[in-house]
Amino acid sequence: MIAANPALQSHSPREITYLGGCGTAALPRLLQHCTETLRHRPTAKLHLLVFAADDTENKANTHLQALLKQLQPFKHLPLVQAMLQQPLLPIEMCQRLLLAAGRITIDLYLGSHRNLLKTIMAPCPWITLWYWQAPFTPTIPFIWQLARFSCDNCVIHLPDEQFATLKPHFITAGFQCQSSTEITKVNDDIALAERQALRHEALTQNTPYPRYCQPGLDGDSPVAIIGAGIAGASLALSLAEHGIYSQVFYAENDVGAAASGNRQGALYPQFIPEADALNTFFQQGFLFSRQRIEQLVTYGHDIPHDFCGVLLTGFDPHSRARLEKIAAAYPWDNEFLQWLAVDAANAVAGVNVNEPGIFYPLAGWVGPQKFTQAALAQAQQCGYAQTRANTQIIRLTPNADKWQLSDAQGNNYGPYTSVIIANGSALIDYPQTAQLPATRFRGQVSEVPTQPGLAEVNTVLCARGYLTPAWEHVHCLGASYIKDSQSLSYSESEQQENLEKLQQSYPDTTWHSQLKMGQQARVGVRMVTRDHLPMAGAVPDVNAIYSQAKVIHNIDFWHKTKAPLHQGLYVLGALGSRGLCSAPLAAEMLAAELTHQPLPLSVSELEHLSANRKWMRKLLKGKEL
Repeated sequence: MIAANPALQSHSPREITYLGGCGTAALPRLLQHCTETLRHRPTAKLHLLVFAADDTENKANTHLQALLKQLQPFKHLPLVQAMLQQPLLPIEMCQRLLLAAGRITIDLYLGSHRNLLKTIMAPCPWITLWYWQAPFTPTIPFIWQLARFSCDNCVIHLPDEQFATLKPHFITAGFQCQSSTEITKVNDDIALAERQALRHEALTQNTPYPRYCQPGLDGDSPVAIIGAGIAGASLALSLAEHGIYSQVFYAENDVGAAASGNRQGALYPQFIPEADALNTFFQQGFLFSRQRIEQLVTYGHDIPHDFCGVLLTGFDPHSRARLEKIAAAYPWDNEFLQWLAVDAANAVAGVNVNEPGIFYPLAGWVGPQKFTQAALAQAQQCGYAQTRANTQIIRLTPNADKWQLSDAQGNNYGPYTSVIIANGSALIDYPQTAQLPATRFRGQVSEVPTQPGLAEVNTVLCARGYLTPAWEHVHCLGASYIKDSQSLSYSESEQQENLEKLQQSYPDTTWHSQLKMGQQARVGVRMVTRDHLPMAGAVPDVNAIYSQAKVIHNIDFWHKTKAPLHQGLYVLGALGSRGLCSAPLAAEMLAAELTHQPLPLSVSELEHLSANRKWMRKLLKGKEL
């Protein structure tokens, strides 16, 4: 068993103060509040939910520009400086920012208020103080949505010029109203009862998937994480920042030695032509991953990376049309996504690609293993994580309401209240997870010495395969995609296949025609889902679902009843070839879920990431399994 560390086990989840803001002018006031709080309470932790839009329509870009203008007079504040160093984009859903070494979390929303508040899942009330700096008069439904995730004695600070107008509306929902000169306190049992009913309704009617139906974490019991790749390490770090102690088991000798062990991996969002939850999630995930890398480097960790941009080009009529649809599907911010004509694409690439394409200026490449090692090392430096290498967990045994882990040598660990399976290609090796719809795909990435033709590559190139700029005189070129293979042996045919993909991607050029590939390569096995989204959340009890589905054919039942699951067992995996972009944010979401704190994802996104989605989509439509 892992040796207990009394000093670590004595830690309890940090006490967090939750503050809210409505309107672009609210954020500077909140940051001033945070600055003053940290000056007097250096160990305090604050979480801000800021809504910088109005209640009429989505004008995310307009609201972002207004917000940046509001922050300019406060650029002398370290918190504002740190915030402005991060790329802020006009996207509607949550952009989670971690400032002051994780002591301040900001969830920034730029979309329409009218529907946005309904997308936020609130398992318990959080906000103790609101700053209202919005120019509009809120509707009654809007005010009740604010009340839904506000504490019963929550105070809302209203501008003096709006106090008389707004006070009657907020008092109706049980808010304590305050201005610079007066405060109105209410004690309305009816309003508080209505708040509780609204919270219950939101949790039961908006979550057909098994979210929030598990108890909160036991403060005296660490979380067990199986796997130390990009998923497990990111989760350990997020849990540490939430004040939760974890014990990380991994079968390899080194952290990130499996699928996360490539020298260079491309970091960019994956989009489809249709606007859906996948597009939203990968925008948020990309920004969060980039933020994580920069923070860990600031903390002193060595992470090879270069945000040199990523250029996507087509290689046949279908792929070209698809990229054009993606570029035209949304009014993308030019800082985030650009459509380049041939000449511009050639200039960005540094070599002739002779194709138009999508360019992500903020994207680039990162060393996945170093990123993984840095995340886990930072979790350990926080004092909230222990690791055990060379420990392959082969069995999960339920024990009352907890779990016992067993390794290949017959050693037992636990019991644990919460266990997260994040072990990559071994994800489906347990009876509890064997039916999850994820498939193994082998991938070989060629490591090619820099040479004439390659040395000029300035950005990551993606078409049929991908090619990175040189790091330490070596480029990564890949990758093969072989279904249901767990072999890690070098393949000469896959090495040549990677070269052929490069040549087929840019057939009208010659810079790649004489490349000498060599025999340096790295093989990994990744787990892939059909919809290319990861799995994050509770592990469903598939046998119980099938048993119920045989006798219950009522759609309304599945809308109102939480699907069966394995209590205390979670999954974080099936990342495919996008783990760098998806794992950190999915881990942050799961850590917040485990601790019943605000989530950085919407209800729709949570449903799309649920490991239960394959079955629930059918049951909610009245289809047979």
